[in-house]
Amino acid sequence: MDVISNEKYLIARAKESTDPYKAKAWIIAAKTLFPNDFGVQFEAYEIEKNANNFEEAAKCLSYIVMTFHGAHQTPTSLLNEISLMTNALRIPEGCTTPEQEFYVKMFQYISYEVQHQILLLTAAHSNNNLDHCRLILLLLKRFPQAISTHAPRLLETLIQNVTMPSFKEMLFNEAIPLVYNRAPELAPKLVHRLMAVCFEYYLNQMLNDAEDRARTSADCWKKIFEILDFCGKILKWEPFVLYKKSWSKDVYCQKIIQIYNLDPFRSTESKQILFCATIVFVLALQDYIGYSKLRTKDGISETEVILVEALKDVAPDVKRRAHEGVLEIPHILVNAPVSPDAPNCLLACQSCWQLLHSNDVMKADFAQLILCIPQLSGWVQKFLIDLYVCAGQHEETATLLQASTGTTMTQLEKSVREFALTLVQGPPTVHLFEQMGTILKHLPHAPSRGYYLENVSLGHTARVLMLMPLTKRAILHYLVQTLIVLLKPKLIDVECSSSLLGNLLVLSQLNWPHESTTVEIIFEIIKTRRLFAYLHFTSYVIQAEIIEEFMHLWTHSPDVKLELAMPQQSLATGARRIGTRGADKGVKEDFKQIIRQQVARSNDDIDELLMQFLQQQQVTLVQNVFDK
Repeated sequence: MDVISNEKYLIARAKESTDPYKAKAWIIAAKTLFPNDFGVQFEAYEIEKNANNFEEAAKCLSYIVMTFHGAHQTPTSLLNEISLMTNALRIPEGCTTPEQEFYVKMFQYISYEVQHQILLLTAAHSNNNLDHCRLILLLLKRFPQAISTHAPRLLETLIQNVTMPSFKEMLFNEAIPLVYNRAPELAPKLVHRLMAVCFEYYLNQMLNDAEDRARTSADCWKKIFEILDFCGKILKWEPFVLYKKSWSKDVYCQKIIQIYNLDPFRSTESKQILFCATIVFVLALQDYIGYSKLRTKDGISETEVILVEALKDVAPDVKRRAHEGVLEIPHILVNAPVSPDAPNCLLACQSCWQLLHSNDVMKADFAQLILCIPQLSGWVQKFLIDLYVCAGQHEETATLLQASTGTTMTQLEKSVREFALTLVQGPPTVHLFEQMGTILKHLPHAPSRGYYLENVSLGHTARVLMLMPLTKRAILHYLVQTLIVLLKPKLIDVECSSSLLGNLLVLSQLNWPHESTTVEIIFEIIKTRRLFAYLHFTSYVIQAEIIEEFMHLWTHSPDVKLELAMPQQSLATGARRIGTRGADKGVKEDFKQIIRQQVARSNDDIDELLMQFLQQQQVTLVQNVFDK
């Protein structure tokens, strides 16, 4: 017969007793005689648990935990019990089973000190990182005073595994909100990593939300700036500003400069400068790109906006500018409906970009921060092209345009940018007209919408840029105005052809009366010469005021001969042109008929008419431009 110990004997008598009072008496005797025996104490706990006695069970479990948690090896039965308890604590209220509900109620009778030990014990014996993090979170939620002790390890584990969705969700939805108002002491490298991870997470969140991008964007930027403030407090940084949607980007840039100037060594390797400048760069870049993507009223399609040089009669000294490499941004005109704040955003981007590229260390860290967000690559490419346009660095602009692909830039945008670049690189060549033909092929066939450009040509002024929407109407206006700028200087030549005068009249019809002064000069030339022959008049001249001026000329200047159309019929003496003077009595009637016909067309679509003109009269226009 096996000999059993006194402890086991007393436990056995308690278990075999059918009377709960007798069983409890046996176990009280056992506890008194053997207070440090785990089996005795655990059996006492089991009795109270089976009796559904929350308070007494809590006392028994508390004694066990505080007595045996430091043992060389924690008993398996205790670990299993507290595991059941902590699992029950994580289940939402109202979803627990009766057994789980017992654990939840019993836990309320356990002192804070013992609760702390229970959660620590469970976490220490967790078999995987995810469960360990869940338990530490549960511990910190119930014991915020333990944040300084356990938060560093928790954050480190979550950040190390942030590529896995469960860890990422836990970090952003639970851990960061939990420690935000009780910032623990963390190693600088861990804080830098936390800042980088948060920056990437919230940027991806706002870029991937297509349904309500504006609201999501504002919320995410607010959180990014809050995390920057949180990390700054841990690292004792100079306080930065919080996000405010209505603020100008200049507010953020000035604060960065202030922080930079506070550093006696002007250290551009500072992590604070890195993160502040990167965040402001992307914030300004998003707004700049956003202002450069105009949504239609249906909210579905978007229109790109590009930066080009405003047209001038005299091209700038491009060679000097290209070699200087100056990154000063000249005055930028904004064409409706682009936001007036777009140039300020570009200026903020440029300021941050220069600071972030001031040394190799900062440049490498910055690249690492933004390369993890693929969608930024297209934005940065567009920014760099515009930055080189600003600096007049045409070779660099051409290189980036050549490297652009259909995924980052449409063929229409690329063609217009190349046309604008060719225009400022020197005297016009035939290649410019080839590029114009390419643009016309890629213009949409839909009816024109939007606006004509404002102040598209500025005469002899300082270098000025303009943000131009890539709409059919704006691009057509840009092409037409380019031709006007190229042709107008030839009006001073006494030998300039009637073809040039006529083509300028046709081009001046777009965005009337913008070029009304040019038209007045043309009519003065016609009066002086007393002759004007333009056989494409009936095809392309429909502007009412221009037609009215021809009628006035015919009526009040009988010595001016006008030839405005091919003959209506053939005569025995050969073909003749319709004019205002001659022996033929039908000439006047023919002229009146032409005028009536053109007046009737005054409501035709001028955009479509000018597109046809540019396509059909390209050879003549080339001759006009290069005719000496």
